[in-house]
Amino acid sequence: MDGVNSMGDLQTTVDTFNSVRTNVTEFGHIITACWPLFSSHFSNSRVEFTRRQTNMVAHSLAREATSIGSPIIYL
Repeated sequence: MDGVNSMGDLQTTVDTFNSVRTNVTEFGHIITACWPLFSSHFSNSRVEFTRRQTNMVAHSLAREATSIGSPIIYL
């Protein structure tokens, strides 16, 4: 899969995932184990931090868009 941008609202997780420094905690080992899977299945992709407020705005817009959607096709 190409070009997937994964976003999370827990900045510590995103920072640890993107860090080049080794994290020797159990959490760091889990992140280290995830890296090869991520890089082999999602080329040209990245993990980014997104503030929860931004996610709520996007969710509200998507919910509104589906409620005003129409099955009518205008030609």
